[in-house]
Amino acid sequence: MYPTVELAEIAFYQAFEDASVEAMMAVWSGTAVISCIHPTGPALLGIDAIRASWQQIFAGGSGVTLQVNVLREYASTTQVVHLVEEHLTVAGNTAQQGHVLATNVYQLEDDGWRMVSHHGAPAPRPQQTDKAPTLH
Repeated sequence: MYPTVELAEIAFYQAFEDASVEAMMAVWSGTAVISCIHPTGPALLGIDAIRASWQQIFAGGSGVTLQVNVLREYASTTQVVHLVEEHLTVAGNTAQQGHVLATNVYQLEDDGWRMVSHHGAPAPRPQQTDKAPTLH
């Protein structure tokens, strides 16, 4: 279904913006052991728990815009890990923003690349400063 990891990741974040459970679950593996940890949430194991969590998150509809930056990629022939920054903004409310660091793990399956793990954690907001960074 997703011939590249990049297309699977684009589909994951598009489903998030669209608040589409069906599109979201299409990205996830249906055969592998999967896990998901939302920021400050418990470990969700298996397709049913992950689907229920996205249904709850999307219950309010869409309205979130995401900007995602890949910070690091670790790859083998059958598995790719992306460390990403997620910048979330609620439509019409620039005061409601989130900054999340996440690890996305993809596995090559018979029908293409699928997500097998997503782990998000709240990250501090980047500080705006004119000072040079201090190195330790």
